[in-house]
Amino acid sequence: MTTAPANLTSGSPGQGPGWAPGPSEAFDARPVRSPAAYPRAGMAMRFHVSLDESDTNLGMWSSCHGLQVQFTSKEITEGGQYCDRTLLPERVEYSTVTLERMMTQADSPRLQAWLARVAAQWTGYEYDNGTAGAYPGQNVTIRLFDHQGLLVTAWVLQHAVPKEWTGPDLDARSNSVALEKLSFDHTGFLRHDAPVGVAP
Repeated sequence: MTTAPANLTSGSPGQGPGWAPGPSEAFDARPVRSPAAYPRAGMAMRFHVSLDESDTNLGMWSSCHGLQVQFTSKEITEGGQYCDRTLLPERVEYSTVTLERMMTQADSPRLQAWLARVAAQWTGYEYDNGTAGAYPGQNVTIRLFDHQGLLVTAWVLQHAVPKEWTGPDLDARSNSVALEKLSFDHTGFLRHDAPVGVAP
């Protein structure tokens, strides 16, 4: 008597011996999860930027670039090691973060006023009232939200200092929107004291 191969399942009602569920049947057999059980996806167009100064609001931005960290290492060559590599960790480097938006009557003058305050402290002397003190930098928080407006995660740029502000290219022959860019250098956004899985 011939026996069925061991790797085939026995027939189910309405199916012959050796029948196994196909991809569509296996997909339909998965348990249905409630909407709350699915992970919340961050939406790239839903983000908010704020400074640690409670009275400073730089307005809304349309794009954010440069949320990046690089772990650099140096390769060490050892005599007699022909296959394996030895990597010596070196620096953790963060990229410049750049914000961009169209210029508006409400937000752009506010940004210029903030840049003027930073410039007054930049060289270590605040010209408007004569008090000494170099610009210490500020924490810049970038929050990412899902489609319901709920917080997904956040990045806190520690000790951020403005690197560059770029205004629009003005041309009487053009009908494009006037844009402005603001770039920040910072000391990092990876905090070892932040709870795992919880946005700052």
